[in-house]
Amino acid sequence: MKKILYTIAGLYITLLTTTAYGQLPSETVKLHSLRQVEDSVQLIIDIDLTALRLNTERSLELTPVLSNGKGREVKMKSVLVNGRHRQKAFEREVELNGWEKQVASAHYAVIPLKAENRKVVRYRQAVPYENWMREAQLDVQTDLCGCGGEPAEWDSRKLANRIILEGVKEYNPTIHVAYIRPEAEQVKARSEQSDVFLDFPVARTEINPSFGNNPRELAKIEQIIGGIRSDKNLTVTSVLITGYASPEGNVNTNNQLARGRAEALRNYLSMRAGIPSHLYQIGYGGEDWEGLARLVQQSYIEPKGTILSIINYYNPEERKNRLKALNGGGPYQQMLHQLYPQLRRVVARIDYNAKNFNVEEAKQVIKTQPRQLSLNEMFLVANTYPEGSQQFIEVFETAVKLYPENPVANLNAAASALKAGDQVRAERYLQNAVRNTQNGNVVRGTAEYYNNLGVLEMLRGNAAKAKSLFKRASEKNLDASLKNLDEIKRKEEAEKLLRN
Repeated sequence: MKKILYTIAGLYITLLTTTAYGQLPSETVKLHSLRQVEDSVQLIIDIDLTALRLNTERSLELTPVLSNGKGREVKMKSVLVNGRHRQKAFEREVELNGWEKQVASAHYAVIPLKAENRKVVRYRQAVPYENWMREAQLDVQTDLCGCGGEPAEWDSRKLANRIILEGVKEYNPTIHVAYIRPEAEQVKARSEQSDVFLDFPVARTEINPSFGNNPRELAKIEQIIGGIRSDKNLTVTSVLITGYASPEGNVNTNNQLARGRAEALRNYLSMRAGIPSHLYQIGYGGEDWEGLARLVQQSYIEPKGTILSIINYYNPEERKNRLKALNGGGPYQQMLHQLYPQLRRVVARIDYNAKNFNVEEAKQVIKTQPRQLSLNEMFLVANTYPEGSQQFIEVFETAVKLYPENPVANLNAAASALKAGDQVRAERYLQNAVRNTQNGNVVRGTAEYYNNLGVLEMLRGNAAKAKSLFKRASEKNLDASLKNLDEIKRKEEAEKLLRN
């Protein structure tokens, strides 16, 4: 069997220190637990493949081994990691020789080292408990195969001095996260915006509701306004209507068309939408060069870089002349027919205020119209649910989706993710919390930030780094950080007892 499996593997994993194409960083293998449970010994380790370097022709094998130093040992199933080319050869060899059962009995997992597999692998195995294991330690034996013209290498590293026997308790610390209560909005100003693509007869600005696509476009903006006006929680404060024209022809004529079309939509809505006329404002967008640049960037029209340079660095008339002359006018004709129609539009922005809600009202509003709530109102809603519950987490997730640039929203979402044990989301939100500069960033340097970052490090098993962060937070007397320091102290004391 050994001969068969060595032929299959042709490799074997190692905790190397200086191999150029088979390097396993020292933090790759971490012990989660090694304990006796009734008549078995259960092992859980984490194998981090994110930073592993491995020649595509080679393989690594990692094998946990229990031994008492007196000739007794038990080897557990190994984890096999194959380089890209080695994996193909491995699969062919297994299929050719019918070794599927042998592979399954020898290996816990066979992992091709490719992008989607560069992650932390949780290893769980159990073996029957025997009396000699009272004195057993856990080592990880690692082999790097002599494949691809490279020499074979072997190593062994101790992961645990002893098995935790039944009756000996390992202390699992309770994490304590911290939240920042967002400031209340004195005025909850919101807005809805829509691009309206109206059809006008040539050189005309009067709206004919039945002309071209006008029935559909007018219905679209009327529906938005109607939805706001019919909501008793909202009050319209202004309607800004801005007209735009595509930049072909005379600039003065285009500006007049843009303004005339904006005024036409204002006149139409003032008679139909039920909003007082004094709330309407007219914006003059004129020729929409900015919109053209955006559409070119998103299009397949070439030469894109040259077109954008012309738009960015020349005055309007020079732009038109250069665009028409570029490559014999081909790109200009493409823009004229594919992009320019999208620029002839009127943009309507409806500004409104949302009322302030008490907690019970907010719990209902968040289900259907969460944009009407402030971060403060959502924070109060979250705290009506048990910390860490599904409803609690969902509220903070909703808040950060609606306010993705807000540092406090990100910090609080990180805290709820930590309570749920989601380290990936927690790390992303913590990074966003200090990356964003909104309002001068009210999160960076706070005790809450350092505490939650410390919790993340504690969950990762980095006790020293976690303790340092908790101490920084405790300097500001944050209760959560003081509790976390106490939890680390309890864990250290328990580990000391287990070692003795």
